[in-house]
Amino acid sequence: MTHAQPPVPPAKLRVPRSTWLILGSGLLLGVWVGRYMWDFAAGYNGALLLRAGMSPYALQPLLNYPAGHIIAWVYPPLGLRLFLPFTLLSYPAAINLWLGIELLGAALLAWIWARHFWKFDLLMHPAAMLIVCFGLNGTLLWLLTTGNVGMVEAVLLWLALAALLNGHDKRYGVLIAMASLLKVLPAFFILAPLAAFPQPRWRAFGWGVISLVVLFALNPILFPAEWQQFRSLSAGGAAAGKSGWQQVLDANLFQYERDSGADNTSALFFWRAALPAVGGWMADKIGGFGQPGPYSDELFYLAGCTAIAASSLFHLLRYRKRAAAFEPRLIILFLCVVFALLVPRLKPYSLVIAIAPVVYILHRRRDAPQIGLLLGLALIPHYSESALPLPIARLAKIALDFLPLITVFVAWLLFLAEMRAVPHATADTSSVKTDLPAAAE
Repeated sequence: MTHAQPPVPPAKLRVPRSTWLILGSGLLLGVWVGRYMWDFAAGYNGALLLRAGMSPYALQPLLNYPAGHIIAWVYPPLGLRLFLPFTLLSYPAAINLWLGIELLGAALLAWIWARHFWKFDLLMHPAAMLIVCFGLNGTLLWLLTTGNVGMVEAVLLWLALAALLNGHDKRYGVLIAMASLLKVLPAFFILAPLAAFPQPRWRAFGWGVISLVVLFALNPILFPAEWQQFRSLSAGGAAAGKSGWQQVLDANLFQYERDSGADNTSALFFWRAALPAVGGWMADKIGGFGQPGPYSDELFYLAGCTAIAASSLFHLLRYRKRAAAFEPRLIILFLCVVFALLVPRLKPYSLVIAIAPVVYILHRRRDAPQIGLLLGLALIPHYSESALPLPIARLAKIALDFLPLITVFVAWLLFLAEMRAVPHATADTSSVKTDLPAAAE
């Protein structure tokens, strides 16, 4: 008589050693660069001035305060209250506490992405870990280096998108409003309930709109004087004596840091860098000034935004017709890519918004011929100041400066291809054990 053998439990997969190496290197670098945190000084300085009964938007009084960087607060007054508890500590102690919060925020972001959007164990995918820690020119490290409040914004935004994905309308509305309280731009994702599902989620959209209105109304209601100072600061880019449409183009984001080069890697600043380079090359070849006219960069930017928005909307509407194959997380991540391509101000740390979409589309379309290009673009650092031997030499450095934006554009093309794919290609890949292209194995 034979006895049936008990089933052998499957062997537990071991985390690749390369994952621990990447994670450890990223953590060490994060702690190292966290010594700087110049943007944290804006919140700390503003809170100190607020406690002293002065305007948090003033610059001159900061000369008498102990923070290491003379940077004024530039966001709505309600958000400044986040920094008031830090003023109970000395500036060095407050920086260390803020670094700890930012590191926890980075870990929380990775957990949200892996659990709700990628549907795989991040520790088992070294290439994904490599992009999280160092991808898009080290955007996460940039965020830790600056100490920018963008980490709080990113955590709130992704918590909101995860809540929306899981059907928590009220939670989504409150979180998306909180994420938009400082920099306003995350309010773009108020469109997600209408675009990311086979049928518009009007209840979630309503909660988002109501929460945004209530939270923003608290600024002039609770802090009228500070709100007026903030409005004056925000409108300061529009020069007097110009026509109405010129003032619109100059206001706030369009004028902000006009000559800052690669500090802003948005599509708007790509045109600001590229058009003079092409004009200068043409002047060298054919004579004449060859320089772009006034506001040509803004007009090229607006034309590009119109083309990207129209193409994105066309593919989205076509994708919505396949209700059986519709995947909300695909569309939510697609909206993140569209946002990165359209937003007029995209600092190096702002590209954190594109990490999740880039990893997702790499995992989803790992057999596509463009995947190697996308992975390479995502991982190439571009601190080199030298120009490559191209026919238009001035464009070489521009191409390096704007590699993250080019990476996001390639990811956008892959998302469009995924939305055009036949229905069976959109099945959930959460059970697939294969990794991204083995860049870090």
